[in-house]
Amino acid sequence: MKKVLPRIGISFLKLLGYAPFWLLYFWADLIYLVCYYLVGYRKKTVIQNLKNSFPEKTDQEIREITVKFYRHFADLVVETIKAFQISEEALNKRFYYKNPEVLNEFYAQGRSVALLSGHYGNWEWTVSLPKIIKYQVNVIYRPIQDETFDRYMKQVRSRFGMFMMMARVSGRNMLELEKSGQLSATYYLTDQTALKDTDYWMMFLNQETAVFPGAEIMSTKFRQAVVFMDIQKVRRGCYEVEFTKLFDDASTTNKYEVTKAHTKFLEEIIRKRPEFWLWSHKRWKHTRPESIPLK
Repeated sequence: MKKVLPRIGISFLKLLGYAPFWLLYFWADLIYLVCYYLVGYRKKTVIQNLKNSFPEKTDQEIREITVKFYRHFADLVVETIKAFQISEEALNKRFYYKNPEVLNEFYAQGRSVALLSGHYGNWEWTVSLPKIIKYQVNVIYRPIQDETFDRYMKQVRSRFGMFMMMARVSGRNMLELEKSGQLSATYYLTDQTALKDTDYWMMFLNQETAVFPGAEIMSTKFRQAVVFMDIQKVRRGCYEVEFTKLFDDASTTNKYEVTKAHTKFLEEIIRKRPEFWLWSHKRWKHTRPESIPLK
């Protein structure tokens, strides 16, 4: 039964993916009402995260951001479901890459790229990226505990050519790519909760935050360029992606320079339009040990 129920659930999600957008967004409105008003899905976490991040804002301003976040979160749920079925043509109309030449120029130089982003906008629709740029696109991920759902998400994310690269073997995979001469753009969601033993802590959104420097370690080791991918919501169901070069070659930077730069860049994006970040994520569940100073 433990395996049957997840399979039924995945089959249901796949079926929902064939629904037209107008129906999906009708469901999104219902999801918003349920999550915000009836169930209060992680509502205390969202409000506390916002208050800690923006102590200068009034309770009314925090409430307005919270409402906007839950509306966006509901849209994100149905858009993720739609990612299984949406055609390349339909996705290109709704998910526009503003300046892919930033990446293609590095490709012409023969340099691989570390592509950094956060849980902001709609990161799930980046599945179309392999169709836009010349690189092989790798995604660093941590397996989901439920094997059935894990297989489903890998199927969704790889349907346009993305290669799913498990975090624990990513170094070996990237070494093999380098030896083969294959240029790649490796995609990291850099605002994942860091491990307890991470020794890099900095201020992020007004809070002491552990930041895992994995993207810096890999980009430095393999002499990659570092590019940030900003995903902005233009209107409901439509996003615009802008690439910003942070470093031409990570191996020429000082220790933690890459980590600090991309974390601060994400923070600036969040501060401008906070409702599109994943505030329900328990980002600050660890406390900095006294023995580790803030960087």
